[in-house]
Amino acid sequence: SGLTAISEGLFAHCPNVTSFDGTFGSCSGLISIPEGLFANCSNVTSFHGTFTSCSGLISIPEGLFANCPNVTSFENTFSYCRNLTGIPEGLFAHCPNVTSFELTFSNCSLTGSIPEGLFAKCPNVTNFENTFYYCSGLTGSIPEKLFENCHNVTSFYQTFNYCRGLTGSIPNNLFAHCPNVTKFNSTFSYC
Repeated sequence: SGLTAISEGLFAHCPNVTSFDGTFGSCSGLISIPEGLFANCSNVTSFHGTFTSCSGLISIPEGLFANCPNVTSFENTFSYCRNLTGIPEGLFAHCPNVTSFELTFSNCSLTGSIPEGLFAKCPNVTNFENTFYYCSGLTGSIPEKLFENCHNVTSFYQTFNYCRGLTGSIPNNLFAHCPNVTKFNSTFSYC
């Protein structure tokens, strides 16, 4: 809990890393992440729980995963980061192989709205279960094109459950490009 900063070059000489699962989990004193932290880690496939419960974390740099094209899992990556102020639109722009965003931002306060192009470059996603679960600080409406390029999704189970700050109506075409979905259980419960 005493860790407050991470050196940008910490993993600069680790090009063969495939997993950062839980690496900084529960580092509650961590305030920021250097943008180039994973710049030399192009073989990473999983960021499962990498920053989970980093309650002091305020923001995420947009280019954090810019050189991580092989990632398949962002499960729990930022869950319980209760002081995050927003999500950069291009955060996953260079991660075309992601299949799971399960619990990625669950239980984050996240103020503001969800960027429309957040998942635009992630055509292989199958799982959006609990992605924004209990993000009570999200405001505004859900962008209509949020899942436009996610044709392989099979589950939206509890995706926006407990997002009480969302306003307006659910866009008519929000799921228009997701023909393979089999689960919508509690997608908008308690909104």
